[in-house]
Amino acid sequence: MHRLIAGLTSLSLMCGSCAFAQDTGSATRLNFPTGGYLQFPPHFQPRPANAGGKIKAAPPPLPSYAQPAIAEEGDVWMPGFWAWREEIPDYFWVPGTWVRPPRSGLLWTPAYWSRVDGGYVFHAGYWAEQVGFYGGIDYAYGYTGDGYQGGRWEDGVFFYNRVVNNLGSLNIAHVYDQAIAADNKSIRVSFSGGSKGTTARPTPQQEQFAGERHIGPTAEQLNHFEMAAKDRSLYSKLNGDEPGVAATSRPGIFNEAVTRSSGRSKDDVTTGTNMK
Repeated sequence: MHRLIAGLTSLSLMCGSCAFAQDTGSATRLNFPTGGYLQFPPHFQPRPANAGGKIKAAPPPLPSYAQPAIAEEGDVWMPGFWAWREEIPDYFWVPGTWVRPPRSGLLWTPAYWSRVDGGYVFHAGYWAEQVGFYGGIDYAYGYTGDGYQGGRWEDGVFFYNRVVNNLGSLNIAHVYDQAIAADNKSIRVSFSGGSKGTTARPTPQQEQFAGERHIGPTAEQLNHFEMAAKDRSLYSKLNGDEPGVAATSRPGIFNEAVTRSSGRSKDDVTTGTNMK
């Protein structure tokens, strides 16, 4: 487990220039966009990033939400997660979204938090040819806590599991149907370890894989992360753990085809609504 932590605990999403401090391959770091966002009070303005480290407060439960319809064939699902901003200090929600992989054959391993020595440590997400360990966290929509059942690559083409993906009105030819265990819990654990977290542990193979070289978030993912850090409605202390935007159809676009969190269940959330 210690090797896993050492391999993945690289986050400097402490905003100012919020970004994931891990191997980003060809991805470039973006500055905060300025267009289309209201100015926030001074304590919500970007500040110099602090080094990532252990957080004393536990991340909030994962909100329940409906997956928005896919915007374009070739995109794959990235589940939402809680990130930490030291200056506030508070957790903010990074909405789930459909994203384009850096190249064919790659799958996304979600970010997650783990409880270590009385605190909480962040493990950044990454792209690789197989999905690695992500704490046994049930992110839904194919990410049940181990691996990914939402789709697969075949000869350079991504096939979508229609059972767990919202394909909307797109006429996607490469699909299949594979049932997975349903989870109707309205409150979802957002970290591994401790008395209230998941009990999942990485296998030796997963620990080895975690230490290997991976491809970090793409430029559009980094932009999505940074846009989330600027959106006041996504901060836990202000939204009561129910973010104003829970998921989006396109990364970084928070004003169209979005879904809001629900304290009831995923089925109670309407997809394709517009933010006002």
